[in-house]
Amino acid sequence: MRRIFFSSLFSTIIFSQNYSAKVYGFSVADAQLTLKPDSINLQFKTNGIVDFIWPSDNTYFTYFDSAHFGLKTFQKKIRQENFDQKCLIELNDGILKYKKETRVRGDSTKTIFTMLAMVTRRTYKTLDTQWFEMDHEGKPILGRFLWAGTETITIGHTNILCDHFRMDFKHIDETTGFLTQTDRFMQYAPNPDGVCQIWVERNGNRRIIRVTINVYGFPYEIVLKND
Repeated sequence: MRRIFFSSLFSTIIFSQNYSAKVYGFSVADAQLTLKPDSINLQFKTNGIVDFIWPSDNTYFTYFDSAHFGLKTFQKKIRQENFDQKCLIELNDGILKYKKETRVRGDSTKTIFTMLAMVTRRTYKTLDTQWFEMDHEGKPILGRFLWAGTETITIGHTNILCDHFRMDFKHIDETTGFLTQTDRFMQYAPNPDGVCQIWVERNGNRRIIRVTINVYGFPYEIVLKND
């Protein structure tokens, strides 16, 4: 009975964390990441002077299989300068569908968001160097985590021991995705020529503590806000 109770309790646990996004050390946006056992939600909104020049208010919501982190549904709502976009992509029985377009994908195909969920649930030993089949808005890619050891990240007055990973992406072919135009985050994040690093809390809730992305010469940093 206790086992059933704790299993039920775990299935309702929600981890929600707030982050600050920076470029060259200057805050450019606020982000909130909400993680459930079978879903991950990212909300991203620019702040300060950037909000006047390049305003963005974007939401990305993903449902996934809690066993293998394969995509089930991906939705996004983009409000970015003069560019608004809504998108729903579904993966069911090996068929990835967006409106009337389809692609063949394995049911365990991951996305950048389900990869983030997976790195918080699995140990570095089960992830290190392994290539995973991924999809990025209809484009097939590969992704992997390379473990770089442990590192202590200081948030406020708290030192947090983290597993440090580099996250690599590789295009499989020249197949185009579903969308002729996409938002900045989805354009930059999986760039195989960029450098993406992630620090995940080793103990406790295994929160994502820090992410850095260096792409097109710009150093982006997303770091957990002081609790």
